Amino acid sequence: MRLTFPAFFCFFSIVLVGTTHAAVAEKTVPRTIIGLYDGGEVQNSFIHTVAEMPLNQLGLTVEYHDIHQPLPDIIHRPDVRGVITWFYGDVGMDAEAYLKWAIAAVESGKKYVIVGSLGISENKQYYSASMLTNHFLDRMGFKMLNRWVTPPLNATYVYNTPSLFLTPEPYNWINLPYQIIHIENDRDSVHLAARRDNAPADDSDLIITGPSGGYIDASYAIRTNNRYGLEINQWMIDPFAFFRLTYATDDLPKPDATTTAGRRVYYSNIDGDGWNNVTQLQEYAGKHTLSSQVVLEKAIRPYPDLPVMVAPIVAEIAPRWVGSEDSRHIVTAIWSLPWVEAGTHTYSHPFNWHFFEAGNPNLEMPYLSVYKTPTWKPSADAVAASGKSGKLPEGYDVPRGFAVEPFDIHKEIKGSLDELGPLLPPGKKIDILAWSGDCAPWEEAVHMTREAGIQNINGGDTRFDSEYPAYASVAPIGRQVGKERQIYVSSSNENTYTDLWTKNFHAFRYLRKTTDNTETPMRIKPFSIYYHMFAGERESSLNALLSNLDYARTQDIAPISASAFTHMAEGFYSTQFVSLGDNAWRIEQRGGLSTIRFDQGSMKAVDFDRSQGVIGERHFQGSLYVYLDAAVNAPVITLKNDDAYYAPPKEKTPYLIESRWLISGLKRAANAISFTAQGFGNGEMVWQVATPGTYRITSKDHTTDVVVSGDCLLKLSLKESALTKISLTMTKVQSAPN
Repeated sequence: MRLTFPAFFCFFSIVLVGTTHAAVAEKTVPRTIIGLYDGGEVQNSFIHTVAEMPLNQLGLTVEYHDIHQPLPDIIHRPDVRGVITWFYGDVGMDAEAYLKWAIAAVESGKKYVIVGSLGISENKQYYSASMLTNHFLDRMGFKMLNRWVTPPLNATYVYNTPSLFLTPEPYNWINLPYQIIHIENDRDSVHLAARRDNAPADDSDLIITGPSGGYIDASYAIRTNNRYGLEINQWMIDPFAFFRLTYATDDLPKPDATTTAGRRVYYSNIDGDGWNNVTQLQEYAGKHTLSSQVVLEKAIRPYPDLPVMVAPIVAEIAPRWVGSEDSRHIVTAIWSLPWVEAGTHTYSHPFNWHFFEAGNPNLEMPYLSVYKTPTWKPSADAVAASGKSGKLPEGYDVPRGFAVEPFDIHKEIKGSLDELGPLLPPGKKIDILAWSGDCAPWEEAVHMTREAGIQNINGGDTRFDSEYPAYASVAPIGRQVGKERQIYVSSSNENTYTDLWTKNFHAFRYLRKTTDNTETPMRIKPFSIYYHMFAGERESSLNALLSNLDYARTQDIAPISASAFTHMAEGFYSTQFVSLGDNAWRIEQRGGLSTIRFDQGSMKAVDFDRSQGVIGERHFQGSLYVYLDAAVNAPVITLKNDDAYYAPPKEKTPYLIESRWLISGLKRAANAISFTAQGFGNGEMVWQVATPGTYRITSKDHTTDVVVSGDCLLKLSLKESALTKISLTMTKVQSAPN
């Protein structure tokens, strides 16, 4: 269904592309936001935990910088769109250096968003920094007083933009403290204001957007609730609407890692935890059947249409650790299936990665007696030289799953690949590592995956259900780790549903709620099923898993491998848009990303005559999704107006609307098109063709004729294998009778 929304775009300049565009200067469309945080770990900052996902949805990437380190030169960076800060009180920064940097950023046209305080103490503002503070705020269009109203018991709130708030008048019964701030121009918009009739000096503008960026009082941005003993953050405003206004993203095409070939991406991955657990299922009673064998028989082999990545832990497979011949045979049986991707879940399964970051294996010695499996034996010299022990964070008894040998980060990455390699069937290799434990590797560990030529995934723990009922619990696409990037899995595994596999073993069935909430009213995540081998241990857990797999079969999805998704996700970060003017962009450095989304795009369509490397388009939820050809290195998208928003746009040449299989290498001729396809399950496709008639689809082994009626929609379901790429041709063989 296509919905009607007003569509407007700000475009830049035109450049020569073949013969379709006049030659003028090109311009990079900026999409990087500089996130300034107050030291510590990036993943613990509010910018990462609650703001980055909405920014990603708007097509923006976040580049993090510690406010206590030298700040980057962004004035001369055309890729930088703006800055975001989220501070509480004085963060102890170099106030003068920061303010000079911030003033230069705003004066150069970078959009600045302030959530909370400036991060500067009142005492510092009375001295040399006060002039700079006033200068910076003047450039932003604000006046901020060093005075708080607390508690504002008799304050009333003015909701100038009701659509910006997730519930009607959410602050009326809360009366949160606020700092006094006012706009000082007629360019900015006040969306929320606090007013005190008996004390007008306490009036304040609490949510502001304008040409320079915006401001929101942190107390009015999110709130933290305690639910079932958990601290759950919730946005009190619509973050997508707020950041859309502050960073003016309507002119920005959105790289989209949720969609391919016009459908929602689906992928699945299994961590090897519990590989050797003996199942409790009644049908296997007395047979000493491993949980991994049950998962193979019940959840992998019966679902050849749903690809899955399986990542064993080497320690559970290697006989010199805790593995057995049975566990190794199950690996080879699983990996032999053509729809299964091989991965590694590390060698010894670190629980807390930062415990090992110092590189001193002797820090583990005090915990060796706690392990329930064999451990390495330190020498007397090692004991004498250790001097100290590593400290584990609360919730951990031991720093990793197995400790037969001293910890070695090279063994965890490259060593796990070497150990698992001999179990691979001919023609298959390991392309991905799934992080273990807290999924918080340090920079060197992530870099080692790059050096080994493999992808990485896990972390994020996205939930959006009755226990986590907010967008603030939906993780961004990934995490910056120094100069490296960790890709998060798109939904949480069953550990968060079962309290680390201690109760409610049926609860993973509620993944469906997160799947639905991240699809409607807007698609913000792929459909992913992420679980462990211990899912095969219990009847309730297995049934929960199978219910999720069966639900996937009811959805319009494009199944891909887990590593293919990580390539898409990395492409989200690397993609660059070069504005060619006239509603046209060239897309560069997109890697594995295949879809560009245009929001407020119901009345826009692809101009195929002036585009290159575009396979198809689909309108969905008010947005226009454009599918790019992987065989074209730098495609060009040109848009045109489309008034017939109630139906797919008519074109002179066939284009794809949706497909379960991935399409590439598209070649168009007078009465025919040819392309390659690869995918899982039947080849469900919908093409828009130019005219009604009979169309013949041919492959090496099959020929199918399809009669297309007046709607010009060619619908087919090819029942042949495309696990490896196949070539297809679509030819019009007969026109429809008059």
